[in-house]
Amino acid sequence: MKIPRVDQLNIGPRLALSFAVITILMISGTALLLWQFHLLRVQADELTGISRELTTVMRLQSSLLAIDAKLNELVQSDDVDRLARESGPLRAALLRETQRARDDLSRLPTHTYIEPTFLPTLEVIENTLPSQIEAITDLARTGDWKAVRLRLANENKPLEAQTSALVNSLDQEVRDGMSKASLNIASLQQRILLVVSVTIALILGFATVFGWTITYSITSPLGRLVEGSQALARGEFNHQVVVTGRDELAQLSAVFNDTAGRLRRLYDDLRSREEKLREGENELRQLIEFVPTHVFVLSPDGSALSANRPVLDYHGVTIDEWRADRFQRDIVHPEDLDRYSAELQSGLSSSQPFEIEARLKRNDGEYRWFLSRFAPMRDERRTVLRWYSARADIEEGKQESERARHENLVLREEVNRSGVLEEVLGSSKKLLRVLLEVAKVAPTDSTVLILGETGTGKELIAQAIHRQSNRANRPFIRVNCAAIPPSLISSELFGHEKGAFTGAQHRRLGRFEAANGGTIFLDEIGELPPETQVSLLRVLQERQFERVGSNQSISVDVRILAATNRDLEAAVAAGTFRQDLFYRLNVVPILLPPLRERKSDIPLLVEYFVARHAKKAGKNFRQIRKSTLELFESYPWPGNIRELQNVVERAVLVCEGDTLYVEDAWFKQTPPPAAASPPPSPHLQPPGATEPRSLGRLEPDRERELIETALVECSGRISGPSGAAAKLGIPRQTLESKIARLGIRKNRFRTS
Repeated sequence: MKIPRVDQLNIGPRLALSFAVITILMISGTALLLWQFHLLRVQADELTGISRELTTVMRLQSSLLAIDAKLNELVQSDDVDRLARESGPLRAALLRETQRARDDLSRLPTHTYIEPTFLPTLEVIENTLPSQIEAITDLARTGDWKAVRLRLANENKPLEAQTSALVNSLDQEVRDGMSKASLNIASLQQRILLVVSVTIALILGFATVFGWTITYSITSPLGRLVEGSQALARGEFNHQVVVTGRDELAQLSAVFNDTAGRLRRLYDDLRSREEKLREGENELRQLIEFVPTHVFVLSPDGSALSANRPVLDYHGVTIDEWRADRFQRDIVHPEDLDRYSAELQSGLSSSQPFEIEARLKRNDGEYRWFLSRFAPMRDERRTVLRWYSARADIEEGKQESERARHENLVLREEVNRSGVLEEVLGSSKKLLRVLLEVAKVAPTDSTVLILGETGTGKELIAQAIHRQSNRANRPFIRVNCAAIPPSLISSELFGHEKGAFTGAQHRRLGRFEAANGGTIFLDEIGELPPETQVSLLRVLQERQFERVGSNQSISVDVRILAATNRDLEAAVAAGTFRQDLFYRLNVVPILLPPLRERKSDIPLLVEYFVARHAKKAGKNFRQIRKSTLELFESYPWPGNIRELQNVVERAVLVCEGDTLYVEDAWFKQTPPPAAASPPPSPHLQPPGATEPRSLGRLEPDRERELIETALVECSGRISGPSGAAAKLGIPRQTLESKIARLGIRKNRFRTS
């Protein structure tokens, strides 16, 4: 059904027109009702005016009758004085009543009908009655009361008759007006009912017709659009929606038809591409079947979808058995199953490519190492559709890697064993005993207290312990307790919170937090103030501490190495060092011998320091005076190795030429007495070790002889505890440098 002209308007103007017409009809009906009510009001006003006019006339008639009765009473009394006295008030009362009647007439509505004889009657009364009263009074003074009575009767009767006739006329007019008003009111009521009924009928009729028309013009195209949408949902892309007009629905239908056409072309294109893709997949599947690599496909949740022939042949299963949920877990080695499952779920949830190494069971029950690489396939919205995986057999590579790892471990152990000898120069029995103790205690987490005079290399021993420990890859933090003011030592060790003291602008982490997981070396531990000793004791006992300004405990995993040149037992006896802290620190004490007890190491140390400082100074020394070496060996060295290094550095700077020497005046003449030190225990000497030789500044031939003898005894081996470097008491790098400088061919000393 086509509605003329309606579909040419948009939906908004269409609805606005409907509301406008309904509003006009309602306003018109209301205007008609108001006009009928106005007519009713006019009729009521006319009736009210006539009633008020009748009331005025009757009140005037009553006043005239009262005045006439009063005059008759005065005339009948034959009292001239009384008549003369009261005639004046009667005239005034008469004039007031006539004036009142005029005022009432002036207040009547303008459209009120007024009796034509009413106003002339008022004028007659105003003009004649006062003069008649005065004439009657004059006649009464003559004493002819009979003539007075006769005149009064003759003059009042016509006036009374005239007012009575006026009253009757107005009364009849009022009755006629009321009758007419009643008829008019009844007629108005009928017209009001008719107007209301017609207005309601018109509004309802128009609203019904126009509303149905507009609703149909909207719902019908919408219904066709819904049918078209359902057809698109069913894949019927040839469906067209026909909507006439130029409104929004017509435009929407045009867009719908255009979209349907585009979808139809897109669907045809996708179908052709899908056929090509299916052909490509078939070709790719056939190609993958011939690839020797294991290739398989998983769903986004990890369920098996397909696998190529090498996968099925390796496991000896069919494709249905491969897709079973339990099978994917049964082929993984029990030791790798938990790790494999966790890494697989983690990789699938990350939606990023990942790899997993695991041992997979072959059809004969043997497990081999495989590397599985997983890559996601995504759609245009980056949603994972499936996972492609390729497995490569890495059994041989894994075995080779394991062999290399074992070889690296052996080599690292050998390097570690020789590393201590290279860091700590010397081969004296006391030093070897110290190094043996270091090798024993380094792998543990025990607290070590390093004792010795100043300059004996306590920090170097601490570094050696750390490098040989399981914490070698973790931090090594050094703290010199004597270099930090007592007021700041707690903040330095344990950190502080913001505002803990004046100048604490920010939170600061302490040295113990920085060393967490590693090793902390507390040098000059004997200089700690008593209050810090308490906090350090808690760290040793509970592995916990609190920052300055905080009440929150912090746990740390740190190994503590301490060193001092003081006599801590004497400090405990003097009350300056806590006894319980001393016992906690003194778990494994290591006593470093002073240099005066290591005289055999002095030539090696001198050679090392000369080489280092000469390189910095750009000099080359070929030999050392014999008297200088004798002086070095006889001097007690109260400053130990540090003092020796300073003397050698001074000599390098002062000496010219290729011979190093020192002056006797450089040394003190009253050395401190040497402290007795216990001889080394026999069990500390490595089995089969011989007294190591030391190289000083010897002649080249003598130096070559010693090196070749050591190489013969060690079968050409240079590094390691049984190598030539250890026997000669020099670092491996130094020995190799000497071998190259002297032109010694070390390969000829190796035994097959």
